[in-house]
Amino acid sequence: MKISIIGLGLIGGSYALSLKQRFKNLTLYGWDQNEAHNLEAKNRNLIDVSCLSLVEALSEGDWILLAIPVNSIASSLSGMLDRLAPHQLIIDFGSTKEQICKGVARHKRRDQFIAAHPIAGTEYSGPSAAFSNLYQDKVMIVCESQKTRPDFLSAFKDQCGALGMATLYLGAAEHDVHLAYVSHLSHIIAFGLSHTVLQKEASAMKILDLAGSGLASTVRLAKSSPDMWTPIFISNREAILESLDLYLEKINNFKALLTASNTSGIRAYLEKGREIKKILK
Repeated sequence: MKISIIGLGLIGGSYALSLKQRFKNLTLYGWDQNEAHNLEAKNRNLIDVSCLSLVEALSEGDWILLAIPVNSIASSLSGMLDRLAPHQLIIDFGSTKEQICKGVARHKRRDQFIAAHPIAGTEYSGPSAAFSNLYQDKVMIVCESQKTRPDFLSAFKDQCGALGMATLYLGAAEHDVHLAYVSHLSHIIAFGLSHTVLQKEASAMKILDLAGSGLASTVRLAKSSPDMWTPIFISNREAILESLDLYLEKINNFKALLTASNTSGIRAYLEKGREIKKILK
């Protein structure tokens, strides 16, 4: 089997390493618009063959995995589907789904496409960040599964299982609303806190001297790639705005309690928030 991976950063590169570790009769082709990423991916043996062009990557793979920014997926997917032979499958790993799925809803080869989202990642990017266990014990979300050929869907689920991933099926709009709250909002909060600290604490040394693990763990996501996250925020604008409104309401509630020196109210607020420990171990 031949698999082409388009986008050789953390997500695409780690998936390549996972495949190499668990499947032997597999040839991995790769292409990235960043030539340095192509070279690094080949040097790290993330892929077997570095393609010279996107067209070559599309033509070589039985399966084609898109691990590129969501705006690039949305703008190019229809044209990619146009090029497919009947045996080929495209799988996208974008972090938002509704815009992508709507764009190919009536495409004649829609059944040769899987809208997927691996719930895995770190704050680092590029081929150097890739590692083979990124997907172990994680979840692969598949959206609009009823629109994909059953044989493709079954084979992809089996592959995910072999990589240590469970598969969860959601609607595209449902996916985007959930991710706004459990992923996208947390990144916005991290970037916002980073802005706040950098504005107040102008001295980098003071930040290093005074900051404990709390700051480091909270702003960790602010190290994430703006090139990846800007399109995510734009493509999921409505759901994110809704989540921001609710979050700001909660922050303003706390501000009012603190302004009033409401000790019992603050304690109750904290106790309510602490209930998340029952869910997140």
